Parts: sequence; C-alpha cells; structure tokens
Amino acid sequence: MDEIVPVILGAVLGALVWRTTNGRMRAILSVLAVVAAGAFATILSGEFQLSWVYFLIDFSEAALGLVIGIALVRFFLPRRAADISARAQR
Repeated sequence: MDEIVPVILGAVLGALVWRTTNGRMRAILSVLAVVAAGAFATILSGEFQLSWVYFLIDFSEAALGLVIGIALVRFFLPRRAADISARAQR
C-alpha cells in the first residue's frame, strides 16, 4: 500500500503543475514535485530508516505518477474545453 502513495501524489502534483504553469517554470516545478512526493512518501512510510535506496524507488514512482497526471490532464482537458465551446455556441 505504501507504494501507491508516491504515484498518486505525483499524479496530483503533475496535474497541478501542468494546469498552472508553462515553459521553464513547468520543468522546474515538475522536478521539485517529484522530489517532494518521493521524499514525503519515503519519510511517511519510515522506509528511510531501512535504506537510502528507498528514496530512489519512491522518486521513480513519483515520476511515474507525474507522467500519469500530465497525461490525464492532456487527454481530458482539450475534450472538456471543446465541450464547453460547443455548448456556448448552441
């Protein structure tokens, strides 16, 4: 169960970063989001007491979550924007 936390947190942060920023700031905040989500998950679960390798594992899971969050926003946002435009023209 502890392995899903960085993925979900990364997905939420990825969606927020993609929706609210652009350009260089998007890249910087994406890296910070992965680091924050991975560190938070490792510290929250207590895995850091066993080995520092868990930081790397949770960072990679948070990066996967970030990609999932960005993909979901990119997939659903244009469709939602097109639906709103179509309703406004009726």
